[in-house]
Amino acid sequence: MPGLLAFHAHPDDEVTSTGGVLARYAEAGEHVVVVTATDGCEGEVHNYDDPDEIRPRLAEVRAREMADSVSVLGVSRHHFLGYRDSGMMGSDPNEHPDCFWQADFTEATARLIRLIRRHRPEVMTIYDPFGGYGHPDHIQVHRVGMAAYFGAEDTRRFPLEEGDETWSPAKLYMSTWPRSRVRVMTLARLEAGLITEEEAKESEGWGTPDEDITTLVDVRSWIDKKVAALRAHRTQIPEDWFMLQVPEKDVPNVLGIEAFQRVHSRVDAPFRESDLFEALR
Repeated sequence: MPGLLAFHAHPDDEVTSTGGVLARYAEAGEHVVVVTATDGCEGEVHNYDDPDEIRPRLAEVRAREMADSVSVLGVSRHHFLGYRDSGMMGSDPNEHPDCFWQADFTEATARLIRLIRRHRPEVMTIYDPFGGYGHPDHIQVHRVGMAAYFGAEDTRRFPLEEGDETWSPAKLYMSTWPRSRVRVMTLARLEAGLITEEEAKESEGWGTPDEDITTLVDVRSWIDKKVAALRAHRTQIPEDWFMLQVPEKDVPNVLGIEAFQRVHSRVDAPFRESDLFEALR
């Protein structure tokens, strides 16, 4: 069953950074698995006339949205890791004993390792050490994802369960946004009057330096699926959300190319790649 396992923090995260590759590789017949760390219960509520009615059952609603999203992307294997949304750093939800931020690190890693051993992916994706923008659940995805990638063969710390075998994914990537793409999007939004010059200046230096990007995957043929999957997350994606405001001329380069930094490879792969399965196929 070798293939791809994408580890994400909340429902909707699977689309924003990896929606295109999920659709591309699922269509190609790869064994594609999405693992979502939390239930997303601390998210926002858009596109409903009565948000207060939705909020108490937001985790349930987002689970349905998640199922709709992966269905659009053609992904049939999805797992929740079983943790509560941690909210933002310093907030009350961040102290909740069931949230991902407060999770026992070894137990959380063991849960992910069980899925790695079950699905035996060749490739894994996680986030960078800052979680992209500092959200505690995204930071935990990096920490736990790194530990699980390197610990999946460790049967002393993580004993095999019945039917399990050890497994080591061949390649580990962090999803990211190139700095040049951030500039393109920022300029487009500024020219359209969607942000102020002050807001545009605040974004200077955001994103990963282009020279540090190892892997650019062309997903232009799957943009429609990516946008449809975004819209499936109805509570989280308002009509004026930034990824839905990209000018038509910039859509192919902004939404149609997904970027990654390769963290580790157990196969001899070139530094610059156009395929997460480079050197594996």
